[in-house]
Amino acid sequence: MSQRRTRGERKEQTRADVVAAARDVFLRRGFHGASLEEITEHAGYTKGAVYSNFAGKDELFLAVLDAHAADRTRAYTAAALHASSFEEGLHALAREMTSGAVADPRWVPVLIEFWTHASRDERLRRQVSDRHQRALDAIAGVLETLAAKHDVAYRIPARDLARGHGAYRNGMELERLLDPDAAPPELFEEMSVGFVLGLTTNPTPTVNEDGRSTR
Repeated sequence: MSQRRTRGERKEQTRADVVAAARDVFLRRGFHGASLEEITEHAGYTKGAVYSNFAGKDELFLAVLDAHAADRTRAYTAAALHASSFEEGLHALAREMTSGAVADPRWVPVLIEFWTHASRDERLRRQVSDRHQRALDAIAGVLETLAAKHDVAYRIPARDLARGHGAYRNGMELERLLDPDAAPPELFEEMSVGFVLGLTTNPTPTVNEDGRSTR
């Protein structure tokens, strides 16, 4: 006989279900086009259950943002740090950064929509900014660990490199909205790797038989 879940466990499950449903609706409708009523219906809960976990649509999107950041950080870490060389790690990180956007091109547009919305409300802007800074710190941590592993140093703080990475990715995805063929993932990967390599100070790398760096 299965053990009954505690009240706290049920509440946690409800919250996770609502966040997952909210992400689906936000991606489909956009931030402004989504409604709490549709999210509630999609999640399969009553409106009271949703409001007992979230004060409103802004807070619900922040929870979606938190879940997205946690998932992406795990993926970035696994991709970059399992590579056999510094440059391969950069390529892996760049591919991982764009793979999510390619898999669901609706994410960056709705994120930018929410950022624009948040910029008009100082309290919300600070909440979003705090989360963005933590996301940058996470990517910077991956870059720092990758550099230390392969005896490479950066000429600027890793956090600034992380911001540049994200700006490249977001800009490319916005370009893709108007012209899907204008910004292929391979272009982002090469630009991103070149951006970081141009800001490193490291020993001359050895090159293997296929011409790729082994640093």
